[in-house]
Amino acid sequence: MRFGKRTAGVAVGLASLVGLANANPAMAATTGAEAVHRGSVGCFNFSYGDGSVTWTVYYHNTCNSAQSFWVKTGPTSLFETCIPVKAKGSGSKVFYNEPTSFGSRKSC
Repeated sequence: MRFGKRTAGVAVGLASLVGLANANPAMAATTGAEAVHRGSVGCFNFSYGDGSVTWTVYYHNTCNSAQSFWVKTGPTSLFETCIPVKAKGSGSKVFYNEPTSFGSRKSC
């Protein structure tokens, strides 16, 4: 069986209509711009977005010496993560709880 250009165009059109009909309204609402939180503490600039399951914190050491950046994700020191960062270094870390506070130290 041969399909011409017109048949292919109709198939693509129908596929896109089916995709629109099956679109989940809740899914469409979450694809918008989510809030990005930015800040600085000591030698570090940091940012993270509103997550639902994970939160990725991006950080940058602006000092000319190695420093440690810490992130707290709960009420006690058990929820504190200390990250050593080289001078002028940057990176990111994924957390499974929302960050609640940030800090800077000379070392971990």
